[in-house]
Amino acid sequence: MTMPRVLAAAAVCLLIASCGQQGPPGPKGDAGPAGPPGPVGERGPAGPPGPPGPQGQPGAPGPAANLRIVRANCVASTCLAECNSNEVLVTAYCGANRKAANFLTERSASCGVVPDPANSPLVAVCASSSASQ
Repeated sequence: MTMPRVLAAAAVCLLIASCGQQGPPGPKGDAGPAGPPGPVGERGPAGPPGPPGPQGQPGAPGPAANLRIVRANCVASTCLAECNSNEVLVTAYCGANRKAANFLTERSASCGVVPDPANSPLVAVCASSSASQ
């Protein structure tokens, strides 16, 4: 009984093996219609920067500022420098070593009440805008 089963199994194997063989391929057919678009993928990395753009138009000129240097001799009198009423004090220093001056108001500076040749001269820079004149 095993022999008929073996022969039957061999016959089935031969039939199955012969089924997979194909003949020569036929001519190529026409392309089919395009399918629907797929889903949107992830965004890729940013590309390199582009070339610089053209030079822009120059802007409107700003208001002109007028500067005035005030020098006060600190040897014989009180060492005080004042700016005019339409000016503000930008900076001030005392003597050749440029010791810090005392800013009394936004328009005045001093190197002290007692005259000292080491603090001479008191140099102050006053500025005014041309719009306020």
